[in-house]
Amino acid sequence: MNKYKRLISNSIIFALGNLTVKAAQFFILPILTKYLLTSQYGITDNVVTTISDLFIPLLTLGLAEALFRFSADKKYSPNAIITNSFTVVSIGIIVFAVCDVIFYFVAHAMGSTYGESYLLLLIPLFAFKSFKNLLGEFTRGIGKTVNYALSSIIEAGATLLTAYLAIVHGHFGIYGYILALIIAPIVGIIFLTITVNPWKYIKARDFNKVTLKEMLKYSIPNVSNSISWWIVQTSGRYLLVYLSVIAIAGFGKHEELYDQAWAVAGLVTAAGKLPSLINVVSSIFLQAWSLSSAQESESSDRNEFYSMVFKYYSPVIFLATGAIILIVPYISKFLLKNDFYDAWVYSPILIMGAVSGCFSAFFGAFFGAYYKTKYSMYSTFIGAGVNLAICCIFMPIVAKFIGLDSVVYVSIIAFWLSYTVIFVTRVLLSKKLVKVNANWFKFISQYLLLMALAVVYTLNVKYKWIYATFVILLILIINIREIIFIFKKFIEMLKRRKKNAQRDTEGTQVVVEEKGVDSSAENNAQESRENIDNEQN
Repeated sequence: MNKYKRLISNSIIFALGNLTVKAAQFFILPILTKYLLTSQYGITDNVVTTISDLFIPLLTLGLAEALFRFSADKKYSPNAIITNSFTVVSIGIIVFAVCDVIFYFVAHAMGSTYGESYLLLLIPLFAFKSFKNLLGEFTRGIGKTVNYALSSIIEAGATLLTAYLAIVHGHFGIYGYILALIIAPIVGIIFLTITVNPWKYIKARDFNKVTLKEMLKYSIPNVSNSISWWIVQTSGRYLLVYLSVIAIAGFGKHEELYDQAWAVAGLVTAAGKLPSLINVVSSIFLQAWSLSSAQESESSDRNEFYSMVFKYYSPVIFLATGAIILIVPYISKFLLKNDFYDAWVYSPILIMGAVSGCFSAFFGAFFGAYYKTKYSMYSTFIGAGVNLAICCIFMPIVAKFIGLDSVVYVSIIAFWLSYTVIFVTRVLLSKKLVKVNANWFKFISQYLLLMALAVVYTLNVKYKWIYATFVILLILIINIREIIFIFKKFIEMLKRRKKNAQRDTEGTQVVVEEKGVDSSAENNAQESRENIDNEQN
């Protein structure tokens, strides 16, 4: 298959899965913001995010990502790589369970308000999410992209249905949310077991220490990378709470002030869900891109291929960003309920951070393709340092002299700036591996236009939609050639699929007619033989 066709085909497949997942997240968000307090949502969502983004990669040594990359490489035995990964992940689950139980007894003895079941529910959450990640990445790595996408769709549906039943009808609150997150990966595991059965590759005799060392050499830098990503994406909310309270009231319990701080963090967390709209656009492509960049890493024209893809990827992201910022105030009325609605003004800056993340992911795919995951670690480590420096320096000052509510702006600026630093660092590091020819003046001009638009919306300027419309039209004009090219290729692809379908249909009819002719000839021959036999008799 042509490399571009394969990229488009995989993008379409992943699109179905990602759109369903994001749609489920958007439908869950109104439920959470309607039935949970801002402080409850702030605590719960950040705990769940910390498990997914920090503890799972840390305790499983990031082997899910290694499993995907090594599965895509035909020189490695699938039995060995998944058996190695399963062994390490199982040990990680045991370690987490022991630590969680110890923490539960300590928290319970100290009068924790979470209740006895809250902390213990984190054990099955960790275990099933770890195994689902493992099986999912293996499925994607061996080329079963349709099965991978379908598992994401089914898992998303299970999350939404369970959350609706448990929170709206069962009134389980935060427990219902965690229950939904536990059941969903179980459903995904069952589906992959039935359709792909990756478990059949797991055999104790295939455990291979040599292969495991190679996988760990690839994955361990990703652990540091994951920690850095967690610092960039989530730590700012914890810092917002603890640094602000300490700056205002010093050390101590200060339960009422902490509750207020978690409420503010809850608003930031809710606003942080809206940038996932731009991730819907990018993730459709990026999962297929990570596969294609690995597959084309040894081709002679790889630089031309990479440059061409970036040329058409950029305008799509920029146009989508302008459109999303334009509709943020309106879509927030559906997604953010009650006290959460006012948080929409934080979203535009967060969206620009997500845009930088989209482009950093594009260049980050090269590091995985060329087994240079240490470059990912370097870039995110620098970004994490920027994030921590901004938060630790400015959050206490703003909280003490301006107010707790204003600390939010430090958090969102740190988020945006750290992502931008990661992107720039990855562009520079990628030059050691590939040569992506890009019109950087054109790129930076569009980025600055959108950044100005984000500021206008954050300040909630009157008639802001006029400026948004102007920016979108200007970006459209700047990229008119690329947009026309993408549109033409899309139409050509649809026409080609229609012709292929017609050709298949016509071919089927011809085969049927030929079979009919053959059958008639056979019948006539049989009748002739019977007549001759009768005459002889």
